[in-house]
Amino acid sequence: TLYFDKLLSGNRDISCATCHLPQQGTGDGIPLSIGTGGSGQSTDRLRGSMRMLIARNAPDVFNRGSPEWHSMFWDGRIVGSYDEGFTQPEEFTQTLPSGLDSVLAAQAMLPVTARAEMRGSPRDVDVFGQTNEIATTGEKDLAAVWQLLMERLMAVPAYRDLFAQAYPDLPADQIGFQHAANAIAAFEIDAFTLLDSPWDRYLAGDDSALTTDAKQGALLFYGSAGCARCHSGNLLTDQAFHNAAVPQFGPGKGRQNPYIDLGRARETGVTEDRFAFRTPPLRNVALTGPWMHNGAFATLEDAVRHMADPLPSFAGYDYSSLPVDVQAEIRRSPTIDAEIVERLDPLFSEPVELSETELAQVLAFLDALTDPRAATLEEIVPDSVPSGLPVTDEAPQATAFIHVSQQAGIAARHTEGYQVTGQAWADVDGDGWLDLYVTDSIGPNTLYHNNGDGTFNVSPLNDQVALPDHYSGGASFADYDNDGWPDLLVLGREDDVLLHNEAGHGFRDVTAEAGVSDPYASKTASWADYDNDGWLDLYVANWACVPRCARSSGVSGEPDRLYHNNGDGTFDDVTDLLGGLTYGGGFVARWLDFDNDGDQDIYLVNDEFIVPPGNKLFRNDGPGCAGGWCFNEVSAEIGADTKVMGMGVAADDWNGDGWLDLFFTNAGPAVLLEKQGGGPFANVASEVGVAMDPRTVAWGATSLDYDNDGLRDLYVASMRGGVSGFNPLFRNLGDGTFEDIGRASGADDPGPSVGVAGADYDNDGWVDLVVGNYDRGYHLFRNRGGEESGNHWLALKLVGGGPVNRDAVGTRVTVTTADGRSQMQDVHNGSSVGSSETLTLHFGLGDSRPQTVTVDWPDGTQQTFNTLAPDRTYRIDYNGGATPTTAGRSLMQNLLDCLSF
Repeated sequence: TLYFDKLLSGNRDISCATCHLPQQGTGDGIPLSIGTGGSGQSTDRLRGSMRMLIARNAPDVFNRGSPEWHSMFWDGRIVGSYDEGFTQPEEFTQTLPSGLDSVLAAQAMLPVTARAEMRGSPRDVDVFGQTNEIATTGEKDLAAVWQLLMERLMAVPAYRDLFAQAYPDLPADQIGFQHAANAIAAFEIDAFTLLDSPWDRYLAGDDSALTTDAKQGALLFYGSAGCARCHSGNLLTDQAFHNAAVPQFGPGKGRQNPYIDLGRARETGVTEDRFAFRTPPLRNVALTGPWMHNGAFATLEDAVRHMADPLPSFAGYDYSSLPVDVQAEIRRSPTIDAEIVERLDPLFSEPVELSETELAQVLAFLDALTDPRAATLEEIVPDSVPSGLPVTDEAPQATAFIHVSQQAGIAARHTEGYQVTGQAWADVDGDGWLDLYVTDSIGPNTLYHNNGDGTFNVSPLNDQVALPDHYSGGASFADYDNDGWPDLLVLGREDDVLLHNEAGHGFRDVTAEAGVSDPYASKTASWADYDNDGWLDLYVANWACVPRCARSSGVSGEPDRLYHNNGDGTFDDVTDLLGGLTYGGGFVARWLDFDNDGDQDIYLVNDEFIVPPGNKLFRNDGPGCAGGWCFNEVSAEIGADTKVMGMGVAADDWNGDGWLDLFFTNAGPAVLLEKQGGGPFANVASEVGVAMDPRTVAWGATSLDYDNDGLRDLYVASMRGGVSGFNPLFRNLGDGTFEDIGRASGADDPGPSVGVAGADYDNDGWVDLVVGNYDRGYHLFRNRGGEESGNHWLALKLVGGGPVNRDAVGTRVTVTTADGRSQMQDVHNGSSVGSSETLTLHFGLGDSRPQTVTVDWPDGTQQTFNTLAPDRTYRIDYNGGATPTTAGRSLMQNLLDCLSF
């Protein structure tokens, strides 16, 4: 029962069987295992928030008790025997205890000490909310780990009795974890020693046990294919270590560089052992995928093809085929790749020529190494264990989002360099479908054309906006000249580029004539018409404090930029209107009407490296000051001058009181400033459940109603240094609090996420997400809520005219539903960080329908609509009507909606 009991893990949430499932070929079916903090099992298992993947694939445990075995683990960190003793892993400062019966028992001593696997992190609590005492032990005090685990076991009466029966001559106080390890090994030997395969029966004289193909495969295996050079002996492994040029990915095992797995060299320190891993045994190999030390190959055929000719396979490996959480751990290095190739084991230097027929025959032989009993091991899984903890891991429920980047054709990468990702949505060609633009730091950017069927292609206009020599950061679409076509602003570390949309037929660089080339390191662009003259003005946040300026130094960086749109294609720098208070650490400015007076104010989120520190709130007080307009910095008096390492921002009326609140991220706990009616802001993040783990480093944020229940939710893009963290999705519970469902949402991108932008790219009425991961790539998450929920929605595309800017930025819309609830949203452009979201307002309606839609335009004009149907997108023109759009919807669906209405 110990093998199946989660009592052996610090958090009481994982057992040996979690990663070594009897019914999964004694592995877990995934490339890199998911340790403590995870949920579910096998291919349905989800990684826990702020948890690392295990660096290597879970090896099978078939026949590990056979006397031939003398080494354990992919890198051979445990080598020896009962008679000769066992080697210590290189990092051990304490010796393994005496009394271990076998090398398999010695192996069982280690996983319980590994923090990512079973031990847990120092501040963990277990599944009951109690302190994980196992994790509080000293980093290398393994004896303490083993002692505490035995105290747990001996506190369970059934285990006390079982140990007394197994060791009748030992006093209870002398029974240590080595005896538990012996018991685990004894179970594994009894349950998983399976040596009655067709191949064994054939060797015993049963000629009919092998098919003709399997026999031919055996001749190739032991002959011209050369497999037996390494896969020899009864277990078909030489237990030696070879560099077979397996692609590198995952957290790795490197000490100086955690993204490198040095294999055997990590234990020996011998240069020649770099990237060499122990030859896997081939008994029951057809059941033990994915294959190789990191599960690089999803099929046995792919693994065999690789071994036949490793170098072309290594060079052409498709990393996009890996699960999304594994893709997030890819850190390729040309230097390391070259060394892997250079150090290829000479045994594999000459390609093995196999025809497709011969390949199939080798695979038939490998399949014949399967003992039939190995495929029916679910019967040995007990119904219960003495601790009372659950034996199996419940499969996670259906998720709200699914990762569709590969299916959708989004393959753009982000390259390490400028620490911001750019992701921007707009319909650049007027076909009714949102296109996507993403930046690549030091490489060419990509404009994707939305094909209207859930897929994207690189746009034929891409060459005009790729900017291959530009050090790109954030990106933003805005119709700055009111011609009805979204123009593109690409921010950069050294300059910004404004590209004019030529009526959907191309883009033209107008940076110089517009006057918006900013020489500083720009992060995010935000657009609004602060003086209500009908033209969008521009705020560019510059994080230009390089080298970093500490508050104590008295030195600031370069200023942000506020540009006034002159209405003739040019802009004036009017940053002085802000009184010189924009120096040093701007990540994003959010235009909003925080005081409900009808004009656009500015909330600036700063890093901590500015003088004086803190975020800034510039209240728009209209004309009359020097420079022609008045902005007064009121953050201190209004309670919004929070001093954190602020990075991303979202604004919304999450509590439905008619006042916009502010959420912003931090390297540490996040902040939610709730507007107290006409009074100040107050940070309620902890009380409402959105403060986040203090260990997180969070970046972008976006507000959305992901489940269309009429309550605004919150999604956060986060990273944690070089270690992947999870992105919370805070579900609004409607009582003033939130529940983090990120891990179970399907949008819990495990990469080092920086930017996020929401948009309904497939026009199905459910808001989707694109997430930018630093030095990784862009992930598209489709909201599949329409498949599961009957909630209704309403989408509104507002179009300005006359005194109102074409994008209608600054327009406020209030929707009152038939059940009496009201929701308020503003059209805005620029939030999160480095992002540009759709300008279409999206309202979830729950099980109700819109009763009244009130539109308050920036010039004070108000329009009211009482006949809008649910589950539709409407275009509302300034001083015009509301026109339903049909992009993305079938004629039948539109007819059904009309009949329903």
